Amino acid sequence: MGGKIIENTRYKILLIEDDKLDQMAFMRMVQDKELPYDCTVAGSVSEAKSILGRDRFDIIIADYSLGDGTAFDIVNLAKNTSIIFATGAGDEEIAVKAWKEGAYDYLIKDLEQNYLKTVPITIENAVRHKKIKEQLQLLSGAIMSTADSVYITDLEGKIIFVNRAFCKTYGYSKEEIIGKDSNILWIGKTQSQNTRSVFGVTGSTRQVGFYHRRKDDSVFPVSLSRSIIKDSNGKEIAVGGVARDISERMQVENELRSANLQLKKQNQLKNEFAITVCRQLMTLADEFKNIVSDAMTGAQGKISPELQENLDHAEKGINGFRRIVSEFLDISQLEAGKMKLQFAELSLCSVISDVVEALSPLAEERHIELKSFMPDSELAIEANRSRITQALWNLINNAIKSTPSNGHISVRAEDIGNEVMVVVEDDGPAIESSRIVKSFNRFTQIRMKLHPGREEESALGLPIARELLEMHGGCIWIESGDGQGNCLCFTLPKSAVQEAVASMSAREEGKYYGN
Repeated sequence: MGGKIIENTRYKILLIEDDKLDQMAFMRMVQDKELPYDCTVAGSVSEAKSILGRDRFDIIIADYSLGDGTAFDIVNLAKNTSIIFATGAGDEEIAVKAWKEGAYDYLIKDLEQNYLKTVPITIENAVRHKKIKEQLQLLSGAIMSTADSVYITDLEGKIIFVNRAFCKTYGYSKEEIIGKDSNILWIGKTQSQNTRSVFGVTGSTRQVGFYHRRKDDSVFPVSLSRSIIKDSNGKEIAVGGVARDISERMQVENELRSANLQLKKQNQLKNEFAITVCRQLMTLADEFKNIVSDAMTGAQGKISPELQENLDHAEKGINGFRRIVSEFLDISQLEAGKMKLQFAELSLCSVISDVVEALSPLAEERHIELKSFMPDSELAIEANRSRITQALWNLINNAIKSTPSNGHISVRAEDIGNEVMVVVEDDGPAIESSRIVKSFNRFTQIRMKLHPGREEESALGLPIARELLEMHGGCIWIESGDGQGNCLCFTLPKSAVQEAVASMSAREEGKYYGN
């Protein structure tokens, strides 16, 4: 039979033939070859018109000369269907006219009916040709309707195709630009490195931008992509280009960039002003605290219980105020990347012992047993002593506040190779994972600080401790038991490390610090 029929595909065929013998020969060929055709037969133009009025077909095979007309009477009724002419006379004029009218092919009948052998491959080719034509029409429609400017040049750079968007963007009509050298689009006479003015285009993807010139000589920025077009044999035949006018996009990005810079300057000024005010308030708080302390010292034994209670309350308030201001100053330094660490060798065991000793009175006041367990060997690390002390103080102080009365807290340290690990363990209620995340998120804690009546459950100590430890190259996390007990753990490298980032504000605040 020649050729290969597409598997698992059935074709609806309309055979228009007024000769009964030819009808029978066609149907017998389909049956003998077991061809995947669903055939309908019409014996005249009028009968074919009636059938086409109620049904559609993949292929129409029409005898040229019919009793009540010719195959040309069928062409206009089936514009979207491939038509194959068949005739007993080899008239070249009819064949040419058939092709001009839109027929796919023209078969010449012979007395031995050998032409039927070519029918299957002709039908297959006709179906494939129609599918390719439809794909090309779809592609052409997409190219012509896209908002991007599409142009194609031959290998010598002559423009051979442009879409509607190109004509609208560049100001050329199709007739004016076809055949022109593509260098006409560039701001120089040739698209050399010196004249094309390359610039970077930032966004969701990295692109390379150029400046192109319109017909009226105005220059505008475009993002440009180009690709080599090859034929079915892999031979290069043309170059395709897709250009997008990004004038508005660049304008918006420049405006956003300017606005961000202005906002950054304003925030920096506000932050510096707030820091200045806080330092003044800290100085005033210290002076007021000294006045209260001097008054209490000078009036020992002469102060009524009510006044003593008020003075104690005032001192507690001053201490709380100083803590808030101090935390704000620390956060401001961390955000601005201005907290610089001076590393020196120190004994971690000594730092832990000092912090535990200093916080013991607070633990005793709350009836909590606070103990430390240190290894026999000294744990020497390179770190900033004051900042490590601050981090430890915040962590142990938080454990004391969250542990119920008559509870127990232990602090132990151990050598784990290139690092040391510190574990602060309590026997209080297990912390929920959602609370762990919030406890280490400084933005959440700041919002809680501003919420009236929630000062006790909010503290910036944990976020600050986390960031201080991370600035030393450490890592911190919490392990909670099943309903009871919590272990706050952190590690520190033994040798000094450089700060991973200049500012901790860029860190991802959604990081998880618990199991």
